[in-house]
Amino acid sequence: MKNSKNVVIIAGGGKLPGLVFEQLSDAYIVGFEGMECSLTEHAKFHNFNQLGVFFDDLNNRGICHVVMAGNMQRPLLDETKFDEYVKARSQSILSALEQGDDALLTYIVSLFLDESITPIGAHDVVSNLTLQAGVYSGSINQVNLNNIKRADLILEKTSSLDIGQSVVVEAGQALGIETLQGTNQMLANVRDTLRPLRVLGGGVLVKREKIRQDLRVDMPTIGPDTILQAHAAKLAAVVISPEKVIVIDQDECFRLCNELSLSFIVKEREK
Repeated sequence: MKNSKNVVIIAGGGKLPGLVFEQLSDAYIVGFEGMECSLTEHAKFHNFNQLGVFFDDLNNRGICHVVMAGNMQRPLLDETKFDEYVKARSQSILSALEQGDDALLTYIVSLFLDESITPIGAHDVVSNLTLQAGVYSGSINQVNLNNIKRADLILEKTSSLDIGQSVVVEAGQALGIETLQGTNQMLANVRDTLRPLRVLGGGVLVKREKIRQDLRVDMPTIGPDTILQAHAAKLAAVVISPEKVIVIDQDECFRLCNELSLSFIVKEREK
């Protein structure tokens, strides 16, 4: 993008905001109070209870594009601090917060669009964040395929309910389904599952985009920590969708998978 001065980066946690900032060095960086932000030294902090102040700031700077990058927690609202903008939309904001991530982010996107600010996906700014279909470590066998097919069936159902992006299946059984706590917590729960409930040797972590998910503002992401967590949970493979899941530190992910004998598979959903 030739002119990044009219771009705001909403920076959450992790490495992705920094990768985006490297490409958009003139962009305006914003963090939100009470939420993780990995670009603290560059960021102007706003309060979610005062979105009117936030949008006035963006409009005064001539912002017309927004990139949302990094891990972001749901905001904690305090009605005593609402500005007029939030007061006027309090019911719709509270309703959105009671729904799943897709519904909440769709609502947030609508607020930006109302201000003539268009979302841009981090993957459209930083090249080579996603992967083409293929087996990048280890191999794929029929046990893997059976578990992947079962996982994809589960994800199809949870997607329609706007719940999570990942699931762990072992011997055809669901060992973990991602909820609000996130993928790492799900993997920790699988790791701590007692042996009588486990059939070690073929378990898979499958992480995919939800159906109708707006990938401009919320693309599933994995990285080296995901690989380490999957290994600690004694899984056999990590599976993601081609071109629709961000992989941070790809070379390190591949190195870890090879070192830990963990298959890394990029393939479309099983029908």
